[in-house]
Amino acid sequence: MISVLVLATVGSQIYFRMNDRHKTEEAVLCSINENIPFKGIVIRDERVVTYPGNGVFEYLYSNGSKVSVGSNIAEVYPSEQIMLNKRKSNSLIQKAEALEKAQNPGTAQYVQPETLNSKINADYRKMLNDSVNGRYDQFGSTYDDLFLQLNIYNIITGQSTSYADEIASLRAQAEELSRGADPIGTVTASESGYFVSYCDGYESKLSLDNIDRLNQSDIETVIAGEGSPDVISTAVGKMFDDYACRIIGLVPKDKRIIEGDYIELKLDNSKSYKVKIDSVKDAASEDKSIIIMSCDRLDTDIVKSRVLSFELIFDNYKGIKVPREAIRFKDGQKGVYVILGNEITFKKINVIYEGSDFVVSENTSDEKSLLLYDQILLEAVSTEDETRSDSSSRV
Repeated sequence: MISVLVLATVGSQIYFRMNDRHKTEEAVLCSINENIPFKGIVIRDERVVTYPGNGVFEYLYSNGSKVSVGSNIAEVYPSEQIMLNKRKSNSLIQKAEALEKAQNPGTAQYVQPETLNSKINADYRKMLNDSVNGRYDQFGSTYDDLFLQLNIYNIITGQSTSYADEIASLRAQAEELSRGADPIGTVTASESGYFVSYCDGYESKLSLDNIDRLNQSDIETVIAGEGSPDVISTAVGKMFDDYACRIIGLVPKDKRIIEGDYIELKLDNSKSYKVKIDSVKDAASEDKSIIIMSCDRLDTDIVKSRVLSFELIFDNYKGIKVPREAIRFKDGQKGVYVILGNEITFKKINVIYEGSDFVVSENTSDEKSLLLYDQILLEAVSTEDETRSDSSSRV
């Protein structure tokens, strides 16, 4: 025990004496992310869909859905309560139909409980995942599937034998709610295309033809929600022809943003899109550029709003941070000197990123390279040390 204490004391004294004599910095991991956040304006050629009467609209398609000419886009109800009654009635009927399917011998006879239990767990995990990521629009279909699977499981495991009473009750409630809940009108598509159930008044002001003429002031006005958009009082939504859209925004000037390049564009919910940089031009502010990008992907996130928060994604560098003042060269190899025990040892570095006063070296397990937690020597090494044939010198 005494010998261990003596060794520990001597070791600590050596360590502190070394660090008193030499200026060092510990090698630590760092992550460099130089993405560029900005607000982008989504622009397409859009046509407003109108309805001349009054009422509350129940949309029959989700945003971004393709509709054909003559399709009913929405039903019109005299009040919100009547619309909600109709919606609840339809929901109860769907549950009754699911229960009928669950107790049908043809459905339950050949299903194994283990298989069904796996599906139930998968649906449950999906709902949790959608909740965490804000995908609430996907809850409906997953819940319906989970409801069916659970009730089939109850039948095949003997926990339930019949849903006849529940089905009769659900249908009676649905019939009661549906009385007097018929729509007073419908909104019909006059053309084929993709439908979105909102208008912001910029449909006639922002188009693919005039996007190249937008200046910094125009962009800032739309992003701030100012100006005087032409909101049509009878508008119930809008149509456009295809997936393609263009995105315009103001970003700091950056030599990595190159016209004609493809780049990853990320929404604030972490969904990513591959876009082409169509144009990069100077803005009124000397430190900013106006960029225009084209995107051929359509989903509910891209169509839900005119202005969205984006990030231009560049490379992410993760490695060991090395002070630039510590970098030395030995036998033509770039590296640093580190203190190991009571020795100064040269270790090579593989630079993957260069900052103003530091670099990032690849994190490796190679003992000849700089390793995590090595003590990097910041001061210059003597000429004698640098010209030795071996890689170590005594402290």
